[in-house]
Amino acid sequence: MTQPPQPPYGDQPPNPSYGEQPPQPQGDPNAYPSREAKTGPNAAGFFRALFDFSFKSFVTIKFAAIIYAIALLLIGALTLIGVVVAFVTMTEEVLAGFFILLMVLLAAPFYLIMIRLTLELYVSMIRTAQNTAATTSEIENLRWDLSQKN
Repeated sequence: MTQPPQPPYGDQPPNPSYGEQPPQPQGDPNAYPSREAKTGPNAAGFFRALFDFSFKSFVTIKFAAIIYAIALLLIGALTLIGVVVAFVTMTEEVLAGFFILLMVLLAAPFYLIMIRLTLELYVSMIRTAQNTAATTSEIENLRWDLSQKN
């Protein structure tokens, strides 16, 4: 029976369990990447994550609600302006005013739905990346545990 390959980490597991700090080797302080680098702007600080050119920290999830609120306000304001324009136009040409009103009332929910779907897509992609990283970490821990038992 062949022995499983030994991890290149010595006696320490490659990644800690959730909530624990990784063990730091004596020689290379960067050998074990910290979990904070992967968890997003809460751990790394907002501006540090914003200017992270390696894209290890994600700000998308934190900003999704803010972007959606701004979009909701803008769409609401533009819809209100469109309704006012439609009624002003109705005083001169009734058919054109009704057409503008219909287009505004159809476009507003359409754009709101499209913005919501786009934001949900971005957030789900980021969460998938985070869950994949966590799964990889757990698999590495399991492999290390199995190699230590044999």
